[in-house]
Amino acid sequence: MRLQVRFAKHEDARFLSHLDLLAALEFAVRRARLPVELSAGFNPRPKVTLAAALPLGYIGRAEILEIVLRDEVPILDVVRRLQATLPNGVEITDAHEIAPGKSLGSRLRSAHYTVHLPAPVPDLTDRVERLLASDIADVEEHRQEGLRRRNVRPLLAELEAVRPTEVRMVVDLSDGSSVRPEQVLQLMGIPTDGICITRDRVDLS
Repeated sequence: MRLQVRFAKHEDARFLSHLDLLAALEFAVRRARLPVELSAGFNPRPKVTLAAALPLGYIGRAEILEIVLRDEVPILDVVRRLQATLPNGVEITDAHEIAPGKSLGSRLRSAHYTVHLPAPVPDLTDRVERLLASDIADVEEHRQEGLRRRNVRPLLAELEAVRPTEVRMVVDLSDGSSVRPEQVLQLMGIPTDGICITRDRVDLS
């Protein structure tokens, strides 16, 4: 039985890192006594998978979790038992059974974000338009092999200044690459101190 669970990571849980969140979800599945299937190998792990990492400090409105169970369990029973064991600030919003198929990561298509700024940026619309008009938007990233520069402009599917303190964006994830909202703000010359980032949803194929 393969389940797709949508959940929210609210303000109370925003400072859980991706690894902490995954560990909390795996622990919740065990505490709920769900018959989760284990991976093969010397170190079997529960088949519990998150669609995309949600960084420390982010809020998530509709994160996606997949769980593979050995036996059939009523969906409402899964939701009830799992919600009772989740940490504060993590709330299940939907669950349904899905057919076996491609891995969750290979089905990622895009991520939708809303960024709230601590102070108004009067020319925010102009900054957004300049970035969208560019063919190249390079970011520098520190990697083990050294400093890497890459063009992230093709990953920006949508970018909108909603108001002087709010930006919305859609990031293309279909080729396995991504760009963080903080990097997009830096490309527009906007400081990232004090911002609040919410991932509104993740789209799958």
